[in-house]
Amino acid sequence: MPRVTPDPATALDRAISFRYVFNVRDLGGLATTDGREVRRGMVFRADGVHRLDGEDLELARRLGLRTVIDLRTVGEVERSGGFPVDRLPVEWHHLPVIRSMWSEDDLVATSGAAEFLRDRYVDMLVEGAPSIGRALELVADGAPVLFHCAAGKDRTGVVAAVLLGVLGVAHDDIAQDYHLSAPAMATFVDWLTLEFPEALDAMTSQPPEYLEAPVEAMRGFLEAVDDSYGSMEGLVAHLGVGDEVVDRLRTTLLE
Repeated sequence: MPRVTPDPATALDRAISFRYVFNVRDLGGLATTDGREVRRGMVFRADGVHRLDGEDLELARRLGLRTVIDLRTVGEVERSGGFPVDRLPVEWHHLPVIRSMWSEDDLVATSGAAEFLRDRYVDMLVEGAPSIGRALELVADGAPVLFHCAAGKDRTGVVAAVLLGVLGVAHDDIAQDYHLSAPAMATFVDWLTLEFPEALDAMTSQPPEYLEAPVEAMRGFLEAVDDSYGSMEGLVAHLGVGDEVVDRLRTTLLE
């Protein structure tokens, strides 16, 4: 599919406002520690883009997407469907990061929200290792690219953190970008509760403090990566991502 230059008004605004997709933003514009910046209009993070239709679908078309990466479980895709490739042709890849949704028992945490979420994100590095590594390879070769899960906070947040970390974005900036999901979560849950209460699941019916995407959860995850792998580069090497992929990511996504 030929690349289409994204509409400037869309690409320059990190938060992209759809009607029925609630947590979409451009990762472009974030600064790196060596003075560069993530290119705009190249990588987008999102929630349930399987809902794209009508005006939302036309707005997505203006992003010029080549690749969409779906991080949801097999069951979620079977229940809700995938990206509407019949109406907006992209290379669609299904890369589950967890095998099953968090259960109500999982959500009865014995620790605080930040610690609980941090530990679940660390778990994803084991359970979802092949998918995370493959996602990085697809981003390196397929931009403009969008990756998403159901709510765009947890699984999407982990993949965004790994990608931004290997690009050289500072931990605090990664954590702040993650925290931007908080207002979107409130809007998303309100909409589901009103329109589709039967669609509420463990990821969207989390206790309120979990849905606030606490900065401390992402900071804790990034610190755990450093403690276990030495750096984000050490993690991606552990995931089997080669140096040539990292080089392509930086060449393609940084300016």
